[in-house]
Amino acid sequence: MKEELTMNNAVNWIYHYVSNNVKCDICGKEENKLPDYVCDAHTHGMNKYSHLEFQVVIDYGPKEVGRLLNIMGIKVRDGERFKSGDRIKGLYLDCDVELREIPDTCGTPVLRIIIPDRENKWPEESGYPYNMQMLATQALYTFKKTE
Repeated sequence: MKEELTMNNAVNWIYHYVSNNVKCDICGKEENKLPDYVCDAHTHGMNKYSHLEFQVVIDYGPKEVGRLLNIMGIKVRDGERFKSGDRIKGLYLDCDVELREIPDTCGTPVLRIIIPDRENKWPEESGYPYNMQMLATQALYTFKKTE
């Protein structure tokens, strides 16, 4: 059975995936300022639903990060509303994720999807790169990792 896209189930937002060594589809510029294993992936269009945008900064690659952002977008499109501190079940089988309000590069609040590490530790209890989820987005672009 083929499902048709209607105004009720259309995806009318986009997401940007900014990561080191990934070329922009529009300008061709390559980003190289982010720490290893960190990205700046975020939605544009949640404002159509009077909702904050979503962001992911742990770099699981464009396909997985896009999946997370689009699932959250679909939930908003379908009427769910989220705020900082909400725990989301079902994005991963072995753990919840948490939403935290953090400023983007322009200082605008976004809901960052916080992912625990492999031991299900939150960023405050975890090491690199998971602890990077606590930083404001602008700080990610200026962070200098010390070995």
